[in-house]
Amino acid sequence: MTQSLQGTFDKKKWMSNVLDIDRLKLTDLIWPGTHNSGMDKKAPNYDVVIGNWTTCQNDSFAWQLANGARAFDIRLGYTEGRDQSIFYFHHNGFQSHRVLDELIDATTAFLDQNPDEFIVFDFHQMGDGAKRFDHKKLNDLLVSRLGHRVIPPYDATKTVGQLKRMSTRRRLVLAAHVVQGLDDDYFWPRIPHKWSGETFTDTAELERHIANKLQDAPFESFLWSLSATSYGFLGGPQDIKNQINAWFNPTRDWVTRCSIVSTDFFDESDIVRYCWSASSMKAVYGGALHP
Repeated sequence: MTQSLQGTFDKKKWMSNVLDIDRLKLTDLIWPGTHNSGMDKKAPNYDVVIGNWTTCQNDSFAWQLANGARAFDIRLGYTEGRDQSIFYFHHNGFQSHRVLDELIDATTAFLDQNPDEFIVFDFHQMGDGAKRFDHKKLNDLLVSRLGHRVIPPYDATKTVGQLKRMSTRRRLVLAAHVVQGLDDDYFWPRIPHKWSGETFTDTAELERHIANKLQDAPFESFLWSLSATSYGFLGGPQDIKNQINAWFNPTRDWVTRCSIVSTDFFDESDIVRYCWSASSMKAVYGGALHP
């Protein structure tokens, strides 16, 4: 046991400090996720007015990792270049001018410093409207730069302890739809997103949606993402940190039924601490958590 429940909380190493984490599979963990990870207030193309609708996080990928995010909701477009092709982040076509290489660089640096943390790249959207998207080039970029860090899908049933013993470097999950050009030796199956299905969702509707989705959970044989986000008529992502803290507090059973909890401005709530606490409880108590 490396950390008491009352001790200081290190967001950079929170997974390393999950009690008895080696007993868990990656599909057992509760992951704090960043919704629309590449759309943040520090991005080069951030605009206060338009960003009110399109921006979902507060800072860069490196900052998100340092503050505890471990699952990234990735939505990419593609631009063919004569010398170099670009995979860019966007929200319904609006570009932040962040590119995939930034996430790769941040991940590499972070894992070099924190070798027992695990990360998920959830390629939720590959494409931008009718624009062409080159899946083969995406695959080749990821394999060439991160292939040595990727946990292959055939190791999905291994425990964290087994994964650590097998490799000191493989700490990254790539997940995407099955499409031609993506190598299934590297890519896990797509991660289902459970969201309300409504463009505008107030907190009461969101609470009902979450309660409904978690009624039959946990689904511990695969990774899935619960969208805990609220959008209003007069603006984009809403400030619901108080609701997130109330709904996912480990004193109730919602958070232990989750897989990935995807939120906007994730750092403003206590969701990272709650994921650490809930993952620890699952490791210690196992199936006793749920009837």
